[in-house]
Amino acid sequence: MRKQKIYLDTSVVSYLYQEDSPEKMHDTLKLWEIFKSNRYEVCISNIVMNEIYECGEEKLRILLEYLNEIDYTMVRVDEDE
Repeated sequence: MRKQKIYLDTSVVSYLYQEDSPEKMHDTLKLWEIFKSNRYEVCISNIVMNEIYECGEEKLRILLEYLNEIDYTMVRVDEDE
């Protein structure tokens, strides 16, 4: 059986470390545990990654650590489309 695909936008990744919104951060961390189980095919676009790289140094480091915890497929999207 094929895994269901889930496409993450920037806000989902960003809420992994969003101390001014603890409830959303908590919910996102619970979701991340599901992604770590490999039940879904997680997809992230190059646009989302570009936006993540605009975060401050500390947040960027933390978000990249979280991204390293899961398997995901990079989807190349042309921003002009």
